Amino acid sequence: MQHWEQKLIKAAGSYGVVAFDVFDTLLFRDTATPSDLFVLMEETGLAVQGFAAKRQAAEAMARQSGGEVTLEQIYAQPPLAGADPAAEFEAELKVCVPNRKLLTIARSLKAQGKTVYAISDMYLSGHQISALLKRCGFDFLDGVYVSSEYGVQKRSGKLFRVFLQEKSLSPSQILFVGNDRRVDILGAALAGIRGFLVPPPAMPLHVPRPTDARQGALYAFVRNRLQDADNQLDALGFGVIGPLLTAFAVWLHETYGKADANRLVFLARDMFLVRRIYQELYGRQADYLKVSRRSLCPALLQLPMNREGLSLLADALPRQVLSVGQVLAYCGFDTSAALHGADVRQTVDLRTRPLLPAVQDQLLGIAALSKTTAGISVREQAERIRAYLRQNCLRENPPVLVDIGSGGTTQRILERLCMTDMQGACLACDSRLHQTLPSERARAFLFAGNPAPLWYWVGQPMLERLISEPCGATIGYREQQGKMEPLLEQTKPDERIGRVQDAALRFAREWRSSPWEKLSLPVDLLTDAYLDLVRNPKREDIRALGSITVEDGATWALAAPKNFGLYLRHPKTFAADLRQSRWKNAFLKETFRLPLPYARLYEMMKSKHGR
Repeated sequence: MQHWEQKLIKAAGSYGVVAFDVFDTLLFRDTATPSDLFVLMEETGLAVQGFAAKRQAAEAMARQSGGEVTLEQIYAQPPLAGADPAAEFEAELKVCVPNRKLLTIARSLKAQGKTVYAISDMYLSGHQISALLKRCGFDFLDGVYVSSEYGVQKRSGKLFRVFLQEKSLSPSQILFVGNDRRVDILGAALAGIRGFLVPPPAMPLHVPRPTDARQGALYAFVRNRLQDADNQLDALGFGVIGPLLTAFAVWLHETYGKADANRLVFLARDMFLVRRIYQELYGRQADYLKVSRRSLCPALLQLPMNREGLSLLADALPRQVLSVGQVLAYCGFDTSAALHGADVRQTVDLRTRPLLPAVQDQLLGIAALSKTTAGISVREQAERIRAYLRQNCLRENPPVLVDIGSGGTTQRILERLCMTDMQGACLACDSRLHQTLPSERARAFLFAGNPAPLWYWVGQPMLERLISEPCGATIGYREQQGKMEPLLEQTKPDERIGRVQDAALRFAREWRSSPWEKLSLPVDLLTDAYLDLVRNPKREDIRALGSITVEDGATWALAAPKNFGLYLRHPKTFAADLRQSRWKNAFLKETFRLPLPYARLYEMMKSKHGR
């Protein structure tokens, strides 16, 4: 089936004249509705408080006599006495963006020798409409016809008849292109002109419909710039991830960044993209601390193994069932060295809190082992870690640690190793955060600082992967020219993650230069968009993201099921793959491809297993 663009070009082929509607056809506004512009002028300081209500009342009064009106007639009404219409036109200039598909088509038609016009029902003048069109790239049009200058509208067909008469054209010579079936297509038909209906722009995926002007500004901004997104990764990066992280970066700046005494330190790897966005928005360098729980474990083993030390060590390890050998490797032991009879095959269950007595004994034994000859490599690494932290964490005042967050474990570890209190700022948290850190030292951005809901945690492995630096984890440190440098696990960057991150950064860059940059981003709307992606993914989302892998003591795919027929023959394989998937409702949806309540099924599974 042909795309509508190809159909339009084909339809226009037999006409010498092609005319276009303007608003929502050639031009899009960065507002959900035309009247939202007046509200947003107030919110951004372009108009005084109360302007929106007065502006709408003035237009209603001007239209009481019937027929089309001009902007000057609207501003001549009592509610707007003394107001300057120039401010409104300047706002229109700022919020209009081109329909890039129609810009390309209209240019192509003009290059073919066709005459190209714009015809609009609008209270702005023809000169003002022309200025809007030229600013958006439509500087090649042969003329503009506007209802305000003729006192008649497209809806009745009369503006089309005026156009035909002035240009000495017959209806059969012209094709009219518009977005409104009643006003554009039927209105043109009343004058005997054939119309071509263009579809509305695609709505942003997962973003709820706006309920106020501020939400509408973001919604329209995303919609208007996703016109030609050629893949799902760009759409998700620009429309979901980018706005969410931009709002987080703004919150960081408002909460901590304005105070000169505060030094923001973004924690690798998962704050990589947030740091880039923060720097893009504010033009400020921000420190980046390359640590991981794994890289800090050797230093943790050197702490006194009291209740606090044991708790930190357990929280730094993957919350899984591991063998003693895996724990030793994770903590930096040279496993080729003699381990004094340690049973490396014995399992350690790190999932349960509080720790089982047997697990406490196992961890205490590993800590003791680090202080023997078998732990020489661990102690050497611990000293390098302390040197790296002295080099990066303890300059001037203690830093504000920016992390993706959950229970504040990394902050607690760094505070203990550096022996100083720090500020923690995280994207979201769970119930552990303020059980272990006082609220004045740890704050979370999402969900008003309250523990995040189930679907956020379902999606956190995916979110963490999408926003992290495209490199391996920090596994240790080495001295280079008198400085400690991190050693990274070797890994191949995933191009898909790079595309998401580039699109997210583009959102921040374009939002910063938009007329709405001063508006506070609607955090609830952005959060709902991300949660909807996780809870109700489209098949396009799963195909784009499902095979991306995440790390959690091992490497797991988000949602990459095998062939359904194979699962029918081997149900145990299905159970194993589902258990390993880190986006289970998406896994189920991609496996069965039936309209079933997958999210509800997953919630029932979680409830049944008590977590």
